Amino acid sequence: MAPQYTVVVFDLDDTLIDTTAVLVPDALARVAAAAQVTVPDLDARGKSIDEVLAPAGPLSARARAAAAAAWYAPDLPPLDPKPGAVAMLRALAPHARLFLLTRGAHARQQAKVDAAGLRAHFEAVIVRPIEAAGSKRDDLTAILERCGIAPAQCLVVGDDVTDELAHATALGCGRCDIANVTFDEIVARVSAGSA
Repeated sequence: MAPQYTVVVFDLDDTLIDTTAVLVPDALARVAAAAQVTVPDLDARGKSIDEVLAPAGPLSARARAAAAAAWYAPDLPPLDPKPGAVAMLRALAPHARLFLLTRGAHARQQAKVDAAGLRAHFEAVIVRPIEAAGSKRDDLTAILERCGIAPAQCLVVGDDVTDELAHATALGCGRCDIANVTFDEIVARVSAGSA
C-alpha cells in the first residue's frame, strides 16, 4: 500500500525554479560588477557572499559591502517556475497541505517565490537564513509539529541530498529527489496514498 502523505514540503531552488541556469549567473555578474572583481563561474547556489568572494582574494570593505548588497539584492531577472511545476502544485492541493522550505537571504528568497508566482500554492513559505544557526531539519520538525503528523505522513521534495533530502531521511519522512522523479510522478505518489 502506498504511504499516505498529508503534507508535502518543497525546496525552491533547482526544485521548483531553475536557479542554477537562471539566477546564479545573473547574481555572479552583479557581484563582479559591484565589487569590480572577477568572480569565477562556480556553483554558488546556497553559498554566502564570503564563499562566493573567496576566490577573488582580499577586498576592501567598500568592495565587499557592494558585492554583498548585489548578492543579496531582492531584484531578480524574469523568473518562471520549471515547466509543469504549477500544474503539479494545483494537482496536489486537494490531497495534501503544501509547504515551501528554502534557504538563503530572506528578502531574496521571498522575492523569488513572488516573482515565480508560487506563493498562493503554499500554506506557508519558510526561509532558513543562510548564516543562521540550525538547519532545515529544525524547520521540517516544526512543520510536522504544526500539522500534528508523524514523519511518515510527510513527503519532502528537493534536489540536495546533503540538505533537505538528508534531513527527510533522518526524520523518517518520505523523500523525492527531483533529479530522479517527474512532477507527474510526485502527484501520482501523493494521490495514490489519499485514494
